[in-house]
Amino acid sequence: MGADVPKVLLRIPDSSSSPSILSRTLNVFINDPLCSRIVVCVPSTLESEFSQEVGGGTKVLLAHGGATRQESVRRGVEALAERVRAEGGDEAGECVLVHDAARCFVTVDVIRRVVEGVAHFGAVTAAVPVPDSLCKVSDGTIAAVVDRENVWAVQTPQGFLLGELRGAHFAALTDGFVALDDASVVARLRDVRVVEGDRFNIKVTHPADLGLATRISQLG
Repeated sequence: MGADVPKVLLRIPDSSSSPSILSRTLNVFINDPLCSRIVVCVPSTLESEFSQEVGGGTKVLLAHGGATRQESVRRGVEALAERVRAEGGDEAGECVLVHDAARCFVTVDVIRRVVEGVAHFGAVTAAVPVPDSLCKVSDGTIAAVVDRENVWAVQTPQGFLLGELRGAHFAALTDGFVALDDASVVARLRDVRVVEGDRFNIKVTHPADLGLATRISQLG
């Protein structure tokens, strides 16, 4: 993003009182009655800055992230499991969703589909079919055409059983396996199903995405 702060602390320029990207995302989950606990993984050096953006009272817990996304999720999962055990919950049977804070237009409908998918299948990810033509490029030249018929773009939330997600991350750490998302971490040990995501569920990543996010926000 090229900003002076982590991108999730930026504000989408749709109004003078616009909340941060992080706050937009968190509020969806804070206001969801199905969601009982939230762990936000933050840089240890910026904990105070993130604390200012986090509401939800005791429902939200901050955990120090790691050097990679995978390490951050693993630490967050451990923090969540510790909270569940402290509250007398069943770690093995808890449904846990992993979500990118930069996907601030996640909807309750998508969350419901992921939660229901975990109840039926045990491990799922939100995703949408890819509408574009795809190709592999080498040195600026098309090297191969990719058949898009069964290609989906993976989103978050991704949903799992807490005990299985912990086990999958421990196995990945032990084996030195590195993945781009948690579905790939878990897929080494069990099937991961796909549920319908949302095309507005974008991940704010590049400066141009802020303009797109403004337009989505204005749609209400």
